[in-house]
Amino acid sequence: MTILHLVLFQFKSEVAPATQQEILQEFLTLPQKCEDALQNLYIRGIRGGVECTPGASSNFTHVFIVEFNSMQQREYYKSVDPVHVDFASRIMPLLRFIKISVFQESKFLGQ
Repeated sequence: MTILHLVLFQFKSEVAPATQQEILQEFLTLPQKCEDALQNLYIRGIRGGVECTPGASSNFTHVFIVEFNSMQQREYYKSVDPVHVDFASRIMPLLRFIKISVFQESKFLGQ
């Protein structure tokens, strides 16, 4: 089972481009830094980029997908992992908008 953690956000206008780039690069390195309680790396991967839906106006400028093997891993990441908790505490004050959604890949209503 693959759990996908979708993160959409927009930086506040006063956040310098260099700071934005630093934060974005740090986000992409989390799979090499985040360890579970047994000190095993557990994030399957992170990919993302600039939101570029043609013709749509959006409050979001960046989109990331974080992959986990289970909902338990995602919950650990969200609430317990000290690396992610620290990262989140530093990025949140820089954001104007954020939306997080989680879904199980290829699981639909009634399955």
